[in-house]
Amino acid sequence: MKDYLQFKDVSLSYHTKEGEVLALKDINFSVQKNEFLAIVGPSGCGKTTILSLIAGLMQPTSGEILLDGENLQKDSNIGYMFQRDHLFEWRTIYKNVTLGLELKGKKKDKESIEIVENLLKKYGLYEFKDSYPYQLSGGMRQRAALIRTLALQPKILLLDEPFSALDYQTKLSVCDDVHSIIKKEHQTAVAVTHDISEAISMSDRIVVLSKRPAVVKHIQEVNLQHIETPLKRRESPEFSKYFDLIWKELSNEKKEGS
Repeated sequence: MKDYLQFKDVSLSYHTKEGEVLALKDINFSVQKNEFLAIVGPSGCGKTTILSLIAGLMQPTSGEILLDGENLQKDSNIGYMFQRDHLFEWRTIYKNVTLGLELKGKKKDKESIEIVENLLKKYGLYEFKDSYPYQLSGGMRQRAALIRTLALQPKILLLDEPFSALDYQTKLSVCDDVHSIIKKEHQTAVAVTHDISEAISMSDRIVVLSKRPAVVKHIQEVNLQHIETPLKRRESPEFSKYFDLIWKELSNEKKEGS
């Protein structure tokens, strides 16, 4: 299968009062089209920095990032889903999910509006389009935030700890929702998370990073695609084996750093 997104020997340094800090060192990994890739690693290792590089918010010090064979550009149409839904409480759900279109001058574009309305209908939010965010459950708000991002038909969807603000029970339900939408819409996704279980339950592969300066320690295939939902994956016998493998990688990293 052809690589869609590629990191080739990517390093990133930045300057502080104390001097130059090497955050990422010779990072190499790829993402295939329609794949869900998760990135895990010790706290502060540079997971979110990698998302910032993909989003074009930062530029690598060395190496290159390719999207569909071309150098990644700032205007490459990358979608970003944050820890909180960032819905505006004074706007209706419909006005929230069309915000991206509005900012890009596409609010009256018939095809774009049709995409939004189809997504709202498909994922159970159309009847709530005139409601306000405070009237929706946490899961419905996350669905609305995802639809707002997908309305722009991004080439890649980035997820930065998207469920960390939710309580555990809501998180399990929303994981199922978000995973289902991403897969049904054939969306290529890259997620960073500190939650190993979340990474295993949602992804096709997991990149394990070392402490800073981050290097790729291991890339783990997750062969659970035959199981329909993240929640059911958590219940499978193979799940604990993957958890133990990744836990050991991260635990060894802590021991080496102590």
